[in-house]
Amino acid sequence: MAIFQKRSPDNPLASREPPPPQRLPQSPTPPAPPPQFLRDTEVRTSIGADAVITGKLSFTTPTRIEGKLKGELRCTQLLIIGPTAVVEGWVRADELRIEGTVCGEVAETRKVEICDRGKLLGKVTSNVLVVREGGLFEGQGLVEAHAGEARTERETMAPEVGNG
Repeated sequence: MAIFQKRSPDNPLASREPPPPQRLPQSPTPPAPPPQFLRDTEVRTSIGADAVITGKLSFTTPTRIEGKLKGELRCTQLLIIGPTAVVEGWVRADELRIEGTVCGEVAETRKVEICDRGKLLGKVTSNVLVVREGGLFEGQGLVEAHAGEARTERETMAPEVGNG
């Protein structure tokens, strides 16, 4: 007698078919919406660290860049330049958070925040400029109280290291 015989006529259960698996209907429940304070800054678009892009990009949702971009970058909401990102060119966003490197011009931006290990090399025009401890800003900055009303202008340079 074989142990794994498919249908043996000697087996009284051989004529019985196993019942088909029953699927219970499940009502689809959508996930709970995030709290209101997260909805406006929730990143919906992301460009990965392996991306290399040359050209013009424009976004209307909160966006995170992790790759390399050369050209023009616009975002009508929060734009995060991640720690692995290198952006060369012109950047415009409602709010810009720099965790990686931006080389070029940042203009028409309500708030620019340079985070720990973030670098901004170039020119910036913004209503608010925040440089966190460990962040680097080298270039020319214009902080405007309101559009067209200049408050301060300042040229910053990296300190020179003396010989000896």
